[in-house]
Amino acid sequence: LLKEYQVQTGNVLLQYVDDLLIAGNNKEDVRKESIRLLNFLAQKGLRVSQEKLQFVEEKVKYLGHYLFNGKKILDPERIKGILEL
Repeated sequence: LLKEYQVQTGNVLLQYVDDLLIAGNNKEDVRKESIRLLNFLAQKGLRVSQEKLQFVEEKVKYLGHYLFNGKKILDPERIKGILEL
């Protein structure tokens, strides 16, 4: 389905199953791209969980990691779960 979606130049769309991440050079570009993607998904009859939506944040949780300032750290809850095994 996302093969039909064209990401604007300068932005990146990552997909892992049903988890999506938009990254870009600045907040305004990411905001516009996010709105475009949400509208595209709505036109296709898909809905996005408002609980899971992280709209134009500098620090986001994606696939069990926190991403910010070009860094990736494992979610402390995942570390705790691993240590409890």
